[in-house]
Amino acid sequence: MSPNAAAILRVTSRLGVSSSLLKRVIPSSHLITGRRFRSSSAAEASENGHQAIVDSWVVNVTGNDKELIGPRPDTWWTGKPPVHGVCPGVDAQGIIRSMPQPNLNTVTRQELRDYFDNCWTLTEVLFAGLQAEEPFYRPPYHNLRHPKIFYYAHPAALYANKFRVAGLVKEPINEYYEHIFETGVDEMQWDDLSKNDMLWPTVEEVKEYRQKVYDMVVDVIENHPAFETISQLEASPFWAVVMGTEHEKIHLETSSVLMRELPLNLLRTPENFPPLHPSVSKGISPDQEPVPGNDFPINQFVEIEAGNVTLGKPREFPSYGWDNEYGEKHMSVKPFKATKYLISNGEFLEFVKSGGYLDETVWEADGWKWRCFRNVKWPTFWVPTGPSGLHQYRLRTIFDVVDMPWSWPVNVNYHEAKAFANWKSDREGRDRTKGYRLITEAEHHRLRDSYMTDETLGASRDPGMVADGTAMSQQYGFNSNLAFGSESPVDAHKPASNGAHDVFGNVWHWCEDHMSALPKFKIHPYYSDFTLPCFDGQHNLILGGSFISCGDEASSFARFHFRPHFFQHAGFRLALPDQNDPALATSCMDNQGPFVGSNPFRSSRRDETNRKYQADIALRQLIHLHYASDTNIPQEARGYADKAAALLVDAAREFNVPTERALDVGCAVGGTSFALARAFHSVLGIDVSASLIETAQQIREEGSVPYFVADEGDIKQQALARRPTDIDAERVEFKHMDAMCIPPDTGSFNGVLVANVLDRLSSPSTLLGRLGGPRGLVRSGGILVISSPYTWMEQYTPKDLWLGGQETPNGDRRSFDGLNHALNEHFELIRRVQLPLAIREHTRKFEYVVSDATVWRHK
Repeated sequence: MSPNAAAILRVTSRLGVSSSLLKRVIPSSHLITGRRFRSSSAAEASENGHQAIVDSWVVNVTGNDKELIGPRPDTWWTGKPPVHGVCPGVDAQGIIRSMPQPNLNTVTRQELRDYFDNCWTLTEVLFAGLQAEEPFYRPPYHNLRHPKIFYYAHPAALYANKFRVAGLVKEPINEYYEHIFETGVDEMQWDDLSKNDMLWPTVEEVKEYRQKVYDMVVDVIENHPAFETISQLEASPFWAVVMGTEHEKIHLETSSVLMRELPLNLLRTPENFPPLHPSVSKGISPDQEPVPGNDFPINQFVEIEAGNVTLGKPREFPSYGWDNEYGEKHMSVKPFKATKYLISNGEFLEFVKSGGYLDETVWEADGWKWRCFRNVKWPTFWVPTGPSGLHQYRLRTIFDVVDMPWSWPVNVNYHEAKAFANWKSDREGRDRTKGYRLITEAEHHRLRDSYMTDETLGASRDPGMVADGTAMSQQYGFNSNLAFGSESPVDAHKPASNGAHDVFGNVWHWCEDHMSALPKFKIHPYYSDFTLPCFDGQHNLILGGSFISCGDEASSFARFHFRPHFFQHAGFRLALPDQNDPALATSCMDNQGPFVGSNPFRSSRRDETNRKYQADIALRQLIHLHYASDTNIPQEARGYADKAAALLVDAAREFNVPTERALDVGCAVGGTSFALARAFHSVLGIDVSASLIETAQQIREEGSVPYFVADEGDIKQQALARRPTDIDAERVEFKHMDAMCIPPDTGSFNGVLVANVLDRLSSPSTLLGRLGGPRGLVRSGGILVISSPYTWMEQYTPKDLWLGGQETPNGDRRSFDGLNHALNEHFELIRRVQLPLAIREHTRKFEYVVSDATVWRHK
């Protein structure tokens, strides 16, 4: 065995990976070259424009990590070290907390520099808690997120990329890094597992990159003339600067959650991180039974009167805001009751002990699937200390495990919160249609104190504009901006005037609303896809922030969102609706778009059963389009899937392009993917619709799927969609994935097909921007086929993001011209043809569509 291979085996032995396992997951050729393999592969990946794929994350661990063990040396800090009097926001005890957001109407260069320095050092203090290399590269246990090395670099890469978009700088700092560290992961389902099998840069390499980015940002803040326009807010190039700081604070929080999920032996509490709330000393040992009213407060309900609220942040408000915060929606809120406190660990214990996690009847359907998949029996940050039947627990904080503070709010996901609400309704004999649920966005506004809407107070009506971490806790009663390094008791801080505690801070509130655009919503050109891909009915709102929410996240205008299975520092309070009118009214209801796919949101006028019926019709129509041979369809519109795939396959053969990998974007039920597999050795089909991907997967695995088509009136014909018998199904893989959020580790392809999906994307330019260039989805010399009827609709795509189809003072703007403009830098047009297709409604009625199909070759 070579010395390098032996070194890798020694490292993996320290990680608890056996040599036999290592030999199974890392080919011998990799072991022989050892570290030289890593270096040459990283260089090769950079030159080729794509990440090197490895067989196990452990090859990223070199063992050269002495400086990453124990307190960080001075060389760790790429910005200002966390020293009182040196770094803004560091107190006399050396503890760093977040500063309030800057007032962009009055901010000076020095004040903006201080805010940036505070933000930058907060990130490095948090990551100083990772011990050795392993925690930087070890994937999270759920495999739904990147390893921490990504999040160590990601905020820096965003500064570099957005500064270029805004015109503040012209050149990249490291184009390869700014590609691989650009896009995070928004997993589509709780079982959408990622292998995390990338070859990442070393920690030292990323630290050097961070140093260069820091120097660039400081130079821009101190010297760029565009600073004089900062009071123009969204119109100023300096909007990219505060976009960078607020983005970094988002990942300060998400990174802390990922650290909370790591094994404790890989962490230590950083010296400069805020301490846990003092009440941690009152936690009781696992063998003690918590006493309601003593170890945690007995919850009760406060009555909230009916009233009107206005959702949305005024565009002239002088602080940074994300696109989804802006707009204006007026809602009338019926009277309701809400729990005085967030649901505490102690209150949630009764649900756990009564078998709530094992009772399917209290779970929503998707929640029960998630619970079974993960085999969950208690909240994720509870640490059992004995057999499960004893219900003895301690609590995991970010960097430690402590005796359970039963008075702290419970951290759960949306599925768990809903199960608790249903369980409590059932226990009290309440009809669930009138029973407990989570609060809505409008109800959260009704819980807030009136000063937050008092415009005479100016910017100070938002505590996030005037209060640092210490002031947030002491003056406003909010555990946010890192007042503490943990949650606090649900009754520790002063309540709002209506009696509700922790309306802001401590933990986020899961809400019943889905993230949706407010009226007058606009994307910002510097980050057009920040929220747009999440207008899909699959992301629940979270409001109020947590103890580690900083900057914009701690603002009263913040609106954030996560998939219901996701863990954040998030909990919930219960609401009891008006018993005379309990109908749910959410901010996403009657939404006019934009949204992903067909309208996924609730309607006050539309029956949910009818909506699902319409979705089922659309599914059957797509199955028929992809797999049926319908003699009633005009000849030129038959065989759509084969004809679309042939455009790509024929061009690949014409230009001698290898047929190794193909990507089918918007694959629907998979007919085009199977057709591509006749020529390509590996085909990945992706679609944003879970039901379409499930159907495609069923056809792949079982060979067929039954369905029916409408004949006449109520008369139906049974049909069977069959997988083509002349293809190898093993060549095809289907993934639930958003075309606008294709992660970098998806790799590159010899051919990419984008069929009839472009005009249903909320930001088509986002996908087009991922296709070409040295880091694009299409390999150099590869083939791209795009077909679309250009049926632009504002419910799917904001008008200012349409590629064409608009009348302008300078003449008509055609979609093909917009497409050509977006692609011609990296692609040459080979041919343009018309591709007809017919979607069956019934035997004698079809929707006839003619797509404009363009074939391109990557230069």
